[in-house]
Amino acid sequence: MRSKFLGIGITLLLFLILELVVRVTGIHYLEQPEIFFVNLKKDFVESGKGDADIIILGDSRSMALAGYPKQPGIEFSVYNHSLPAMGPKYYRFFLDKYLQKGNVKPKMVLFAASPTLYSTGYGPPLYDPDAKSVKENESVSTYLNRRWNEGIEKNFFRTATPSNIVSYSGKQEDFNQILWEFFGHRYLHQFTFSELSEQYSGVERLFILSKAAPLLYESYRFHGAIRNALSVSNWKVDKNYKEKSLFCESCENIEAGLCKPSSSQLEDNRTIEDQIWRHSGKYNISNRLKPELVLFSKQLVRKELEEELKNPIPYTYTRPDFTVLKDLIEYTRARGIGFGLVYMPWLKERQETRESQDLLVDLKTFFKENPDAGLFFFPDSSYPTERFVDNIHYDCRGEKRVNEEFRNNVLPQVFRFLHSQ
Repeated sequence: MRSKFLGIGITLLLFLILELVVRVTGIHYLEQPEIFFVNLKKDFVESGKGDADIIILGDSRSMALAGYPKQPGIEFSVYNHSLPAMGPKYYRFFLDKYLQKGNVKPKMVLFAASPTLYSTGYGPPLYDPDAKSVKENESVSTYLNRRWNEGIEKNFFRTATPSNIVSYSGKQEDFNQILWEFFGHRYLHQFTFSELSEQYSGVERLFILSKAAPLLYESYRFHGAIRNALSVSNWKVDKNYKEKSLFCESCENIEAGLCKPSSSQLEDNRTIEDQIWRHSGKYNISNRLKPELVLFSKQLVRKELEEELKNPIPYTYTRPDFTVLKDLIEYTRARGIGFGLVYMPWLKERQETRESQDLLVDLKTFFKENPDAGLFFFPDSSYPTERFVDNIHYDCRGEKRVNEEFRNNVLPQVFRFLHSQ
């Protein structure tokens, strides 16, 4: 019996030692790049050192926008806090945290997200992303009552046959589960357990907290980093990695396949960190892709567009739900912060559709009704298909163009707007 308790005690001691080591070291530098990126941004916000006059909020496409310190021609500093796949609820939560952590209150929030994040409301709850059962979050009592009734109707609670199963990594999985595995860490690593508890309510709160509870243990939170730490190759860092980071800002070098992510996880993450700090938050994730994969993806997009032209779908237009924009404008207005939306360039074939043009008309009308908020445009909102690696993200040359026009055309509009307020 004594030896049994001794074994348990030793196991607990080893766990506590591991937990302590993870908490006091920068183990996240050995994490997978997606999780490292989110934690890097999180740590910066929680440091309270943010002092940019203008902060950019958006998604994976707007991550390609460079920020700037004050310099000749840039009279207001700009920092990009965009994160991929966070969903529309994220933005209010982020602003709350940004201000509560002691960062300097910005003069303006510049929103640069894709249309689906500001024109379709807040969408279904996290626990039913397809809105098959509900379109809005429920109270616990409402949820239990609905599930009880569904159980009786569906023959004594038999599990429904999944309708969204897809093949992934040689196995059959539920598509929503796959999406959560890819993107769920954005929520769970960006906010603490208590922050998530405050942000959500009802069944959605129970769902997100059930996912966040294991991450209370840092050894679980960074289990990928612990696994990577077991390989000596992941600790190697070329002393010239910053020079390579600069080298890989050339589209010619990226397209030649000279800028693939390092096989060392530590060096790869150090390189990501270097590019983010040098460009005040910017990171174009498509530059990480192999040239052959970029080419394949571009061909796939072109094929999809050609198929759509051959087989057009009858046009229908759903009036946009600008609740997200309304809430953000009211939030920033109440705190004396300016608000503006940057209309990001998109694929020419998508941007020039009747649906996109009708949405743009409604968007302009919305901003006319809110004259204290700004709406800013690039010289051309339609970019050639060749400047994208997929339906959303810019390739390297698309990134270069969007940043040149952002600095020379969009930011002057923003600065004039700030002076006019």
